[in-house]
Amino acid sequence: MIKTVFRNKDRTLFFILPLIGILLFIILVFLSALAYDGGNKLNPAASGYSFSNNYLSDLGRAKTLNGLENNLPFYCFNGSLIILCPIFVLYFLYLPILYSENKKTLTVARIGSLFGVFGSICFAGVGFTPVDLYFSPHVFFANWLYRCYCITIIFYAAAFIFIPKKSQVFATAFIIIGMIVAAHILLSDIGLADHFTDSHKIHVLSQKASSIALVFAVPMMVVYNRWQLSTGPVSLSIFALKT
Repeated sequence: MIKTVFRNKDRTLFFILPLIGILLFIILVFLSALAYDGGNKLNPAASGYSFSNNYLSDLGRAKTLNGLENNLPFYCFNGSLIILCPIFVLYFLYLPILYSENKKTLTVARIGSLFGVFGSICFAGVGFTPVDLYFSPHVFFANWLYRCYCITIIFYAAAFIFIPKKSQVFATAFIIIGMIVAAHILLSDIGLADHFTDSHKIHVLSQKASSIALVFAVPMMVVYNRWQLSTGPVSLSIFALKT
């Protein structure tokens, strides 16, 4: 089994690991939401997890907003983020090799992957700093996670545009995903959500929308990776610096 994985390291790195990582994240987040006892910023006495009123970070609290122990969601949510960190750090370190059709494509892929590595490190940062225990570091890592991944998505959208093949569908999808994440950054970081009547709900829903968009980006990119790997094995090097 181990020898087989090693021989197929390209497929493992670019196909199997990212899919396993994102699937595990989805399962653990759903499990965390189901086990969350309750409370949100607007109503600390509320029961259960509210999609429109609870931030994702509420799942990683040591105690819920209604003051109860949050053991299962705490370990599931924070653990899922910590697991994602090494998977996607490795993924982005080597990903540019699949986008080396020409110099322009490779350059933007390298820049996108650089921010992808930083964003992936922020996964662990968020997981290790529950919002009710380390508020400022948690907000820092959460904000930079979305910022870095927004830049990553934009540069990989450009990479798809520059690829001399029929990749317009990927480029269009990544542009849309980038716009959704950018909208969350504008609403949350710059404070545009504060101009709405129900600013809290706008904050929460924009975070959910950008998170869902980023989750969908993974299998889409993996599909392209699979196509690239079907042409033959690649020579792995960090940021494709040996190409």
